[in-house]
Amino acid sequence: MPITKDIRYLSSDYQDPSPEQPVQYPPVLKVIRFMFGLFGYIFPKAMARLAYRFFSTPRIRARHKTSDALLESARLFEFMYGRQLLKGYEWGYGGRTILLVHGWESRGTALRTFVPPLVEKGYRVVAFDGPAHGHSDGKRTNLPHFGGAVRAIINQIGGVHGIITHSFGGASTAFALSNLDPSIKVEKLVLIGVPDKMEKVLNNAMETLNVPPPTAREFIRYIEQKVKFPLHHADTSNAKISASVGKVLIVHDETDAVVAIEEARSVFEAWDNASMLIANGYGHYRLMKNPDLIREVADFIHGSS
Repeated sequence: MPITKDIRYLSSDYQDPSPEQPVQYPPVLKVIRFMFGLFGYIFPKAMARLAYRFFSTPRIRARHKTSDALLESARLFEFMYGRQLLKGYEWGYGGRTILLVHGWESRGTALRTFVPPLVEKGYRVVAFDGPAHGHSDGKRTNLPHFGGAVRAIINQIGGVHGIITHSFGGASTAFALSNLDPSIKVEKLVLIGVPDKMEKVLNNAMETLNVPPPTAREFIRYIEQKVKFPLHHADTSNAKISASVGKVLIVHDETDAVVAIEEARSVFEAWDNASMLIANGYGHYRLMKNPDLIREVADFIHGSS
C-alpha cells in the first residue's frame, strides 16, 4: 500500500537569541579568486586539479570551545574506514540505534540536540566525525567517500533503526543507502537542509573561487573521472533507496540561504516514501536548536505512522 505524501509547516514560537550569520570567507579568498581568474584560462587542467583540492578540503575542523553535559556523557569509540581512524560517540543503551550524520565542516556532536529526547524514548544514539572532520583522520573527502564512512559505521554498530542527517551529511547518506546491502533495513530517515543537485553544489563552489569556463569544464570532467560515474548519479533525488528505507522526513527552512528550499522540494517530489516539514525563519543551521523541531523529529523516529 503506497504511503501518503504530505507537506506540513512547523508550528513554533521559539526565538533563537543568536541569529544566523552569513557565511564568512577568509581574506585569502581574494587572492585565490584572482589566481583562478588569471591562470584558469591558461592552465585549465592544472587549475581544475587545484580547484578540486580546495573543494574537497574542509576549511576548518569544527571544535567545541566549551564542554557541556551531553559532551561529557558521550561514550567514545573508534573504528576503521579504509586506512583512516574515525571517532565515534554514543549515548543510551536501547535496543534500537539512531545514527546522527553531520554536514560539511561540522562534526558528529553538532547534532547532539537530538540525543536527550531519543535516549528518553529508549534509543541508543550514535554519532561520528566524518573523514577530514572533527577528530577523525584525513585531510580531504568528497560525497562518495563520506558516504562510504556512513556505510562503514552502520556495519560497525550492527545496523540502525533510523538516521538523522544535516546538509551534506544527508546527501552523503542518501548516496550511501543507494549502495548499501539490501538486507540492511533503515526504518526512518531524516534529511535536514539537504542539497539535491551536485552540479549546483559544484557551480556554487566554482563561482566562489572565480573559476573561468575552461577550468570549470575540466573541473567537472576531473571529478567524474575521480568518482567514476556521471555527476547526476550523485543527485539526492536520484538515490534509489526505497527498498532499504521505510519512511523519510525532509525538513527545510524557507529562509535557508545555504541550500535553497527548491532543492528539498525536488527530493520530496522524487521519493514516494517521503513527507516534508517546512520551517520559516531559522535558516540552515539554527533549525537544530529549535526545541519544537527536535520534538517533531523525535516523534517521527519513534512513531508508527
